Amino acid sequence: MDSESCSIEVKPAGSLKTLLRWFILDAVYLTGVYFFFDHAFPYGFKFLGAHLAAICIGTLVMYTGLGAGVLWIPILTFFNLPPAEAVTISVFTQIAGKGMGSFIYLRAGTVDLKVARTFLPYTLAGVMAGYFAGFGLSLKYEAMLLYVFVAVALYLLIVMIKSLFDEKENSGKQFNQEAMKKSGFVVTFSSFFTGLLSIGNSDWLIPHMERNLRMPTHRAVATGLFVMFAAAVFYLLLTMITVAVGIRAFPAHTPLLLATCAGVAIGGRIGPCFLNFKWLEKRQKHAFIIMLLVSIIHLLC
Repeated sequence: MDSESCSIEVKPAGSLKTLLRWFILDAVYLTGVYFFFDHAFPYGFKFLGAHLAAICIGTLVMYTGLGAGVLWIPILTFFNLPPAEAVTISVFTQIAGKGMGSFIYLRAGTVDLKVARTFLPYTLAGVMAGYFAGFGLSLKYEAMLLYVFVAVALYLLIVMIKSLFDEKENSGKQFNQEAMKKSGFVVTFSSFFTGLLSIGNSDWLIPHMERNLRMPTHRAVATGLFVMFAAAVFYLLLTMITVAVGIRAFPAHTPLLLATCAGVAIGGRIGPCFLNFKWLEKRQKHAFIIMLLVSIIHLLC
């Protein structure tokens, strides 16, 4: 891989006309759900509230690249879902949004497929290790690991803020292929937290790709989201297997997924379109930094 892999321009990810069609389809979908459930939305106003929240969250996540758990868990808890079910439904919902966003970024040529292929084996191994470690680790050790994650995320936040002032100096640097080959530990360890605590591994991967691999923000975000989508799908697969063998129970509030998954699919279509505007593209890193700070505060609270 050479510097050309990082110099590919972002292709248009959509138009207002395309988005209008998606909103029309969404209105048709909501109408169908309304009549299917005997003229009463499941969960009443929670359904519409969760749907609108999902559109906003899906848009923000696809633009910044951070995991949506930091936003979903408080909202689902507000809807009186038990924390364990909120985490599972959050992961299921993120698959729909990240799947849509990843498809858009892939079609636009923004995802660095060579980096993604290098990262994926480490991602799956980390998610599996974290998922099954959760059955044996005590809450005390989980809390300690959470503080480790937060400490690293705080360090990355400082690095990202510093990079805002060094952006002109670093803009001419070529892609660091050697750093990509040595990324196994970072990818595996970040994905371990995805499996254990349902924390998005892109919190670490996007700063790592920007700083060490020297990737532009838009490619780091797109590639990070694609890797995180793969991690979420694998997490879902592990969950389905453990439910099938009776180790875990399936969430009782799965009908709410009708609202959240449809919403994040719309948001996943809107978020990539932000990169069609130069002003928003230039401030993508700023938005990531703000969301990373919010994520750290949420994890500490």
